[in-house]
Amino acid sequence: MFHAPVTVNGRPQVTGPHRVGVVPAVAHCRQERPADHALDAAVAGGGGVVVCQVAAGLGGVGKTQLAAALADRLWEAGGLDLLVWVSATSRSGVVTAFAQAAADVTGVEDPDAEQAAARFLAWLAGTPRRWLIVLDDLNDPNDLHRLWPPATRVGRTVVTTRSTDSALTAGRQVITVGVFTAKESLEYLTAKLAGVPGRLDEAAELAEDLGHLPLALAQAAAYILDRASMTCASYRRRFADRRRHLADLAPRVLPDDYPYPVAVTWSLSIDRADSFPHPVSPGQCSNSPPYSTPTASPPKCSPPPRSRPT
Repeated sequence: MFHAPVTVNGRPQVTGPHRVGVVPAVAHCRQERPADHALDAAVAGGGGVVVCQVAAGLGGVGKTQLAAALADRLWEAGGLDLLVWVSATSRSGVVTAFAQAAADVTGVEDPDAEQAAARFLAWLAGTPRRWLIVLDDLNDPNDLHRLWPPATRVGRTVVTTRSTDSALTAGRQVITVGVFTAKESLEYLTAKLAGVPGRLDEAAELAEDLGHLPLALAQAAAYILDRASMTCASYRRRFADRRRHLADLAPRVLPDDYPYPVAVTWSLSIDRADSFPHPVSPGQCSNSPPYSTPTASPPKCSPPPRSRPT
């Protein structure tokens, strides 16, 4: 349902279905998981206040995809009047997003971002419009001090995070997002790779090697698809070789709690990307190899010949 815009202080006030922020695209062949049903169950009864939901788990298990799929379902079904997607890695990011949303829905430009964010929270508490706020990848619960969206009958808040701090989870519905089951892993690889005969040889074993981690499986599937003769079996051999090579160079767990298999699959993916032709960038010789490390110096090129005056 759309309405004509209302102008406040010279700025049009949004009164119809509206989105703030960019919702990540739902991954190709994404697997529906129990956590999807847990999110949906919060409003299945209808009529009650929805408690804030916190999707928690290690990096790479698909928390952002879970929230993006929910946002897409609700938006496509016409179940939202306002959808706000926030990258919640810092307090300033949350404040900026809320200030933008406040300007859109109230028509008031506030020079003080914190005050604008407070105005937006007050609007959420009183509006009859249906809203969803997604706070994606929250690192520190303290960043949301006085920024938590209100609990209402028409709105809901979903947080994705690696944190299980009690300051974040207390009084909220926690949905633990883990790795794929063996069945989910095989279904995912089958959906991604089944178009080419033989690609799925040792697929179950590959999933086990990767710890059934969704991000690692996605990276492996992309790598396999990118090479005509690659199969799960041959990828396993490359993975084992690279894992041994990285064992003395990388920690067992990456920063931000990404499990070790991601380091290996990512390393293979980077090598594959580096094998593609590189476009010539400004200041780079067309016959010089690209430089990709911060410590490398750019190749020295001879200056182009000067044109003769006519």
